[in-house]
Amino acid sequence: MKWQLRSFSWAVIGRFSAPLLIMGVSLWILTGVVDPPLLSSLPKSFAALPSDTLLLAGLLCGISFWAVARYDGLAHCHFRTGVDPALARKSGFAAIAVAQTAGFGIFTGAAVRWRMLPHIGFKGAMRLSVFVSVTFMTALAFLCALACLILPAPDWTSLPALLVATLLPVAVVILSFTPALAPFRHYVQIPSLHTIRNILAWAGLDILAAAGAFYLLIPAPELGFSSFLPVFMLAIGAAMLSGAPGGVGPFELTLISLLPQVPTTDLVTAILVFRAFYYAFPAVLAVATVFLAKQPKPEAARPPATPSGQQLAEHGILAQNAGHMQQHDTGSYALWFTPQTATMLFDPATGQPADALAHLKAKATAHALSACVYKCSARTAVAARAQGWHVAQIAQECVVDLAAYDLDHASRRGLRRKLRKALRAGLIVERATALPLREMAAIDTQWQQAQGSARGGTMGRFCQHYLAVQDVFLARQNGRLIAYASFHNDPTTPCLDLMRQIPTAPDGTMHLLIHRAIDAARSDGKSRLSLAAIPQAPEWVKHSPPLRHAYENPGLRQFKASFAPLYLPRYAAAPSKPALVLGLIDIASEVHHPRALPSSDQPHEQHEDYEVALNSAPWKGR
Repeated sequence: MKWQLRSFSWAVIGRFSAPLLIMGVSLWILTGVVDPPLLSSLPKSFAALPSDTLLLAGLLCGISFWAVARYDGLAHCHFRTGVDPALARKSGFAAIAVAQTAGFGIFTGAAVRWRMLPHIGFKGAMRLSVFVSVTFMTALAFLCALACLILPAPDWTSLPALLVATLLPVAVVILSFTPALAPFRHYVQIPSLHTIRNILAWAGLDILAAAGAFYLLIPAPELGFSSFLPVFMLAIGAAMLSGAPGGVGPFELTLISLLPQVPTTDLVTAILVFRAFYYAFPAVLAVATVFLAKQPKPEAARPPATPSGQQLAEHGILAQNAGHMQQHDTGSYALWFTPQTATMLFDPATGQPADALAHLKAKATAHALSACVYKCSARTAVAARAQGWHVAQIAQECVVDLAAYDLDHASRRGLRRKLRKALRAGLIVERATALPLREMAAIDTQWQQAQGSARGGTMGRFCQHYLAVQDVFLARQNGRLIAYASFHNDPTTPCLDLMRQIPTAPDGTMHLLIHRAIDAARSDGKSRLSLAAIPQAPEWVKHSPPLRHAYENPGLRQFKASFAPLYLPRYAAAPSKPALVLGLIDIASEVHHPRALPSSDQPHEQHEDYEVALNSAPWKGR
């Protein structure tokens, strides 16, 4: 314990002493540049500044801070804190104004945010502070690189600028579609592309306004703004990286070093006036804001509402992808947040599609995400198209009409052959009343070793709590469990979810499992049973046999076709074609690279209660 405290103390001392050391060294260097006669001429330089120039510079500094306050609004949207946007911007202005003047930005900024928004806690305040600092520095690096490549800049900046401008966008795009980034066991959600675009826009306005204010204060007509802007951005970057209070030292040293054509007296005058406008005045206003701000009252926690009406069977997937049933004034729908989109899964549970689409679009905008609808029916697709959304067919749902299901029909000739093979192998299929989870976990492991990692997102994965509320059918051979299939429960149309079998399972094993589930559903009085969807290849894929084979998965298609199901079209929709492409890429990324399930749900956890009784399962007694 003493060793940990000693290590923490040295870390804190090192973190706070380094910026002060940098500031001290920089000021020591500056003393060799700024001589006493120059200091004595400063009052005359101040007096020479026109009043209209000072007024315009102050106005530009105000615009810069107006843009600065938007960073926190984006951060609160990203973390979905539910804080009022106006309050978020107010706390952001105060935090940034105090932090950039006092130094040690992440810590002082977090302290101010915690003071103004106590209900988010210190951890939440630190998270916001880190987000704002990291995203602004990243945006500044990219914009500075572009400026150094496009505008006149020191020669030594060319190669670093080219590397940053080339590699940074690639890294951002790759990380944006990496849903399971978890360094040090802490899940990190990369900002959406919409958020990144907004960060770049506000950072660009902030920097341009601040640079314009400083440029007005330099009476050097031979210095063009295009030559000044890259230097100013380098100076701001040096000041922020130093962590020194107000960036004092590195900021001045960078400007004096890179602007030799500007008289030192004029440059020092501009720096002092700029510091008054951009640091001192906002800091005083921010301190007053912090101490005069009324503490917001946290809203009382409300239990989650339960939607009325019937939900779709596939809404059960929300238990694994962190989605939820979203309520609005006239209904409810399944909402799933992915890194780039706010996605409505399937059709609305209750209410009209048009109302759900309008609410979804507003919800997406509030969180700086794209709106998307995935695997909806023609009814919702028509409503989306009526609102100007772009719609595309992406799948066909395979639905068995239980009243018309006849094993002797000619269309099921292949199914009969598969069933005979399975029965000759001595397979026995039963409806589970208790789940043999140890055996099921072992089968899941073998299946993944043979087929690859299990997909997620809109596809179920092995999880004891997830399976406990499903209808599960087990296949045994000589008393040994060799396969199982699970179904989402629904009053009328159960839906196939997990299918797992050992690699050496006899031919027709899964066919027999599904056939028994169809018989059970018909006995329960259900009208239909869904075999879930098969993908519908877009037109451009159909011209490439290898791509078509990979996309359409002919083996799965042939398996489901053996039951002679009805094929119902399923659609995706988004407000624009680019948004639809982005949404489908994002969903595909979540499906193929899902976030890890909680450790307590891992199949190999050794629990004594692996046998889960299902006597109270929803399908029992029907």
